Amino acid sequence: MFVDVRIYSLPPGALPGYVARYAKEGFPVQQKHGFNCLGYYTTEVGVLNRSIHLWAWDSVAEREEKRAAMGKDPAWQAYIGGNKDALVAQENKILVSAPFYPMKNTNPGPIGVVDFRTYHVKHGRLPEFVKLYQEEGMAIQNGHLGHNIGWFTSHIGMQNQVLHLWAYPSVEERAKRRAAMVADPAWQAYGKKSSALLTSMENALIVPAGFTQPKG
Repeated sequence: MFVDVRIYSLPPGALPGYVARYAKEGFPVQQKHGFNCLGYYTTEVGVLNRSIHLWAWDSVAEREEKRAAMGKDPAWQAYIGGNKDALVAQENKILVSAPFYPMKNTNPGPIGVVDFRTYHVKHGRLPEFVKLYQEEGMAIQNGHLGHNIGWFTSHIGMQNQVLHLWAYPSVEERAKRRAAMVADPAWQAYGKKSSALLTSMENALIVPAGFTQPKG
């Protein structure tokens, strides 16, 4: 599976109105053209005034074909026309799902907040990092955190990245589960190995938009 991750930045105060208009005018057009939305979010903690959305495709060619058809749709053209000067910046990257994704979620439940994590891996070490995680880290993390809704690696765009998303009922539940994981000696041993393969880590807490339910 290929995933198009798109991050749109808006001026302060403009995000709620933008998302409301998109839900009413933009999202239905994308659904009509067969777009598969894995999740549409807004930032709660991190860089604010952002919408983050993920789209699944069977191939890059399918993405190009359906986006081209949508671009010719008068309804989409009208929606885009109304967005002039609405955005400060847009960015996207194409990722591929890890061989072990989707995982079996051990703590499924309502999604109140999502931890959106991006890890930057040392050049040439991405396969090693993924292999180490699959063999030693995945079972521990999934046991403690338990609701993974995405685990991807870079394909087009900035390279040597891992992006993974973990869902929680609340910020308080996230803190509780992560504290237990960090205290686990097995996770500590794995962390010493995995951190040696990374150059930096970043995350944001994002919340689902009301018009779509995250998949995973």
